[in-house]
This record gives sequence, C-alpha cells and structure tokens, in this order.
Amino acid sequence: MSCTSLAFTQAAGADLAPSACARRFRRRVARPRPARRGGSADVSTRSFVVAASDRFSGGAPPPNRLDEQAARDRVYRLASETTGGRGAMEAVQGCLSSMPGITNHRLMLFRHPSLKCPLDTVALNLVEPRWVVAFDAIANAPRRPGDPPFCFGVTHPALVPAKTPPGEDAVPPKPGDVGLVCRVDDVYHDNKEERMYMTSAVVGRFAVERVVGEHPFFVAETRRLVDEPMPDAMADPEGRRALEEEEMRVWDLLRTLETLAKKTGERPFGDGPIVDYDAKRFSPVASERPVWDEHPPTPDERPEMFSWAVLRRLNLDQRQHLDAVRTTYTTARLALCADALQEGVDYLAAVAALRGAGGEEERGSSSE
Repeated sequence: MSCTSLAFTQAAGADLAPSACARRFRRRVARPRPARRGGSADVSTRSFVVAASDRFSGGAPPPNRLDEQAARDRVYRLASETTGGRGAMEAVQGCLSSMPGITNHRLMLFRHPSLKCPLDTVALNLVEPRWVVAFDAIANAPRRPGDPPFCFGVTHPALVPAKTPPGEDAVPPKPGDVGLVCRVDDVYHDNKEERMYMTSAVVGRFAVERVVGEHPFFVAETRRLVDEPMPDAMADPEGRRALEEEEMRVWDLLRTLETLAKKTGERPFGDGPIVDYDAKRFSPVASERPVWDEHPPTPDERPEMFSWAVLRRLNLDQRQHLDAVRTTYTTARLALCADALQEGVDYLAAVAALRGAGGEEERGSSSE
C-alpha cells in the first residue's frame, strides 16, 4: 500500500485499501475512479502521478504543484512541529474512522462566510497548519473499497459567525444548528509557499447533535438532513398536487424571467443563463431534461434538487437562506424560490413597460 499522506502513515498495518488517484493538473484526488472496462481501479498513486507529470517535463510535477514526497514531508512537519498541526491531527481522527457499511457522521466544521447550497462548490486557500493538516488527512485517509468518502461540514454564517472579534471566544454550534456537507474533490500543495488549495462539492445538509471537540476547530456528531419523501399520489393527493403546482410555478417564472431579460437586456443572474444546466437537468418538464445525462436523478430526489438548482442562484439574505436550508419540505423551499423570482419578473416587466412607453413617445414626436 503506497503512502500519500500522514494519515496513511498512521494507518499503517490496518487492512485498508487507499483511495488515491490523480487527475490532470492535480496532485491528489480524494475520490477513486471506477475501473474501466477491461481494467482495474486498483492502481497505485505513484503510477497516476508519474503519468500526469510526464505530460509536462518528464516526471516532474506540474507547475506550482509540490511533488508527493515534499508534500508528505511538509504535512508531517506541520503535524509534528506546530501546535495547530498536532491538535488538528488528533481532532480529525474521529472523523476518519469507518465501519463496513456505516457512514461516519462526525464532521470537522469549517466556518465559511458565504451562503452555499447543494450543487455548489467550496474552494479554499489554506495556510494555517491546523487546516492544512486536517484537510490533507481527510483527502487522503485510507478507505475500504465501497466505503463512502470522508467529508467535512460548513457551518451556516447566520448561526455561526465566520470570524471571531479579537478577544472573544469563537461561537460554538448548538444542537439543531444546520450546515452543509462537503466532499473533498481535489487538494494540492503550492511549491512556492506553505499553502494548500482545496476544492469540494456540496453534497448534502447536516444538523448538529452534539459538539465533541472545540480545539483547534469544532468537531460535531451530526445527523443527515433530507427533505420529506415526495407525497404519494394516492395517500396524499393534495400534497402531491401542491408540490407539482409549485414546481411548475417556479419553472414558468424562470422562463418568463428569461424572456424579459432578453427583451430588456438585463442580466439578473450575471453572465450566466437564466435556465442553466442544473435547472434543466432537474426540471419538472421531462422534455427539458438532457437526454445524455448518464446519471439522471430519481423521481423522489428530483424535486428537491430542482429547488436547490434554482435557489443557489438567487440573491437571498442570510435569514431567507437559513430557512431554505432548515426546511425539510420541498414545497416550502420552492415557494421561497417562486417569491424571489416573482420580484425579478415584476421588476423586469416594469423596465420593459417603461422602455416601451419611452419608445412610443419618441416615435410620436418624430412623426410630428
């Protein structure tokens, strides 16, 4: 078993298979790639790294990426010589244990200042030894084949402030506080300064049950937070009809907003399209979903993911966003999306009416 981080060194002797592979331009990746047809997924990290780096300079690491051995040495030094690094390695160990078929719901909590939703990406630029050591361990901890990846949690800024004023203690999360679960996708160390870059995907929500560690960061036992199942058409026809109507209301508002944006030249969502790929992928209109989707959502999960695909692009305040993360009712979240979209539609409709009235006045004066 090849060792790619301090976590592998500490797990030496355990009957675990490492989950390490590399993508192009990346030093290490937390998710193992599935075996290709006729091949095997059990390929060592070393072979991946050499194959990726050979594209550049005959075995040297890609530009600005620290090579494997130097990265291991850096993490080991931070974990053994710095107070934050030593504390981080001790604190994160409980988040990295696994039992066959059982998901570990103990999460290291990162206080993030931005509002995030499922389908979003969380990218971090880390320099503090505690975070460099902890995220390196999470990204490279050994796992049994088939075990879920180790994740970390992002606290909600409306509940846990992202920054602590000087002289005050950090505000710990309370039981019942909600946040987002993130799966580490890519990590690499900079070769010019002691800095780690990490990207992750938001894959779910959590609710805190109890805090089990506070130094050098918060660690909590959590439970998974998911929406209530889709109402059954026979057992709860009214609930099913309300969900379907709210979905179509949101979809129609998106299309109306798209039409008004083209008419007025306004860009309510910046440079991106009004109806983006995720909105189409989880659309309530089957004909709008991409036919090339290799992993289409199940009928039960599609309405919830449609609500997140829309909500993540709305400019909600912290309290509205917190309500959306807290609720386990998809219909309520869709109603929040519809209200925000309706405001945008009303605004663009007023802009279009004013510009139309102005154009008519100009045409009238020119004809006189």
